[in-house]
Amino acid sequence: MQKKILWGLAWALFSIPTFAQTTLTVHEAVDAALKSSPAVKASGLVIRQNEQLVPSARNITNPDITEDSPTGNFYTLGVQQNFRFPTVYTQQAKLQQQQIILAQKEKSVTENDLKFRVHSAYLAVQFTETYLKQLKSQDSVYAQISRAAKRNFDAGTIDKLALIFAETQSADLQNQMNIAAQELITSKGLLALLMTKDRETNFTVSPLAELPVANRESVSQNPLLEASKQQEMINLKVLEVEKANALPGFMLGYYNQGTRETHLALRWRAGVSIPLWAGQYKSRIAATQTGREVARQRTEAQTQLLSTELQSAQGDAIKFMNSLNFYKTVALQQADDIINTARRFFESGQTDYINFLRTTNDAYNIRLRYLDTLRNYNQSILTIQYLTGTL
Repeated sequence: MQKKILWGLAWALFSIPTFAQTTLTVHEAVDAALKSSPAVKASGLVIRQNEQLVPSARNITNPDITEDSPTGNFYTLGVQQNFRFPTVYTQQAKLQQQQIILAQKEKSVTENDLKFRVHSAYLAVQFTETYLKQLKSQDSVYAQISRAAKRNFDAGTIDKLALIFAETQSADLQNQMNIAAQELITSKGLLALLMTKDRETNFTVSPLAELPVANRESVSQNPLLEASKQQEMINLKVLEVEKANALPGFMLGYYNQGTRETHLALRWRAGVSIPLWAGQYKSRIAATQTGREVARQRTEAQTQLLSTELQSAQGDAIKFMNSLNFYKTVALQQADDIINTARRFFESGQTDYINFLRTTNDAYNIRLRYLDTLRNYNQSILTIQYLTGTL
């Protein structure tokens, strides 16, 4: 009788039904998210906005048009145009070009954040799918054990305790499977929402596999750090603009301050605006220099924070890698040996339902802990890639 039960369990273990679903790769998920993300689109618009502002960097003030009566006998038109020193326009144009670069780097920050969220959501679906499959295979075994225990109890070959234990184990596993199924629905919904709000969740993902080790050990190419460094460059260009503002300006005008017969050549006027009030320029230049130092310190602080997070993620990766090696070289094989040995003992009648279920439950838990460790390892690798800007 026990042999028939075990053969039925083995068949159930390898005959879990599968349904045809579209397999979504992580790269497809990332591409879809980048195309549909409002945040990425907004970042692209900010770049365009700064590009549109380039011509305004050389804007000249509007001319003054006047109508005067220089002699009290007639009115005459006059016009005056003021110009900044040419260096001002040049520095303003350079500043605007740096603003475009900053907007591009801020877009990279947005994209890197989104990629990390998509990769993490994809990993959550991978883990939950694999976890649920493991629970389903175990549930198939436990459900048949529970039914067999009920028949044997009715036949009087086992006691009430063995029946209750078998039914409890089966019910508890069913509860875990229901929880995992709901988690799968939730994780798929989150991934779909990141790709597009209208995307269907009728898809499956690539099998959960160990990610390759991240080799880069520096945060120098992290988009957030690059944006912070670009802000330093912005402050430098602002400083150059403020220094240029302290240079003289120019004025050119046309007026008739004499009689109507005054020669045309005598109606022109030209002048220079002299920056006599040096204090106001010095204070703005000093404030801009302070702002530049603030930006530099913020870059240092950002570097320190990212480096700390990277070191923590690298430590986690090593920790989980060592644990994975233990599972792959020792624990998983021992779990298989436990299941096979328990099966032989159960077949030969050397163990009862309670001991068989307890023993196999421990072995299945080893497999589940392996999956959890694999997920944590992959998450640490994704964190490293996110911090080093290699996602």
